[in-house]
Amino acid sequence: MITARLCWAGGNHMARMIDGNDVLGLTVWSCLFATPPLGLLALLVEGRAMIAHAMATARPAAWLVVLWQAYGNTLFGYGLWAWLLTPHPAATVTPLALLVPVFGMCSAAIILCEPLAWKLVAAGLVLAGFAVMWRDRAGPARHSAKPLSARP
Repeated sequence: MITARLCWAGGNHMARMIDGNDVLGLTVWSCLFATPPLGLLALLVEGRAMIAHAMATARPAAWLVVLWQAYGNTLFGYGLWAWLLTPHPAATVTPLALLVPVFGMCSAAIILCEPLAWKLVAAGLVLAGFAVMWRDRAGPARHSAKPLSARP
């Protein structure tokens, strides 16, 4: 988990360092670097026979999911994330990541007809946390050296 967080932080740092016009290129190249280790991990965990069988028997819906993951989530999602990191500080953009589970739950309810009642409570908790984080970032004098009694 620590390594994953460090890699995410490094990716965010790289996105902030590049010119804002080439965030799609950054996303594509980062995917190319991620493919070999993920392929090797799949070979080690699943084995060559299982991967060959899965690819040979995959239905069209499975290939549509692969295309969605490759283009919809990766290029659009991470490209948009890198584009947002270019003009804004990471501390401002990162709370938006809390909305990912909310959109996931809502789309699962709409597309897969999953029950939504208990998920609305969970989404409310996520949104409340998002609101608290956003409110804390709004105040310019949040870390002022003045004592509480001296503040207006």
